[in-house]
Amino acid sequence: MPVRTGYLEAQAGVSSLTGAYARLEGGARLRDNLGLFAFAEANQRERMAGAGIRYTFRR
Repeated sequence: MPVRTGYLEAQAGVSSLTGAYARLEGGARLRDNLGLFAFAEANQRERMAGAGIRYTFRR
């Protein structure tokens, strides 16, 4: 299945609750209304990662 479009997003910032953080997210759109994505985020207190499916629709 060919990938139609994709994206990569990187963020860095400071939160008053957790301090400095960094976040990376990337994804691929497989169809006009269906995409997959994954992310990783880290701050001074914790690390997290996840993945998901993004479905979009029109009314």
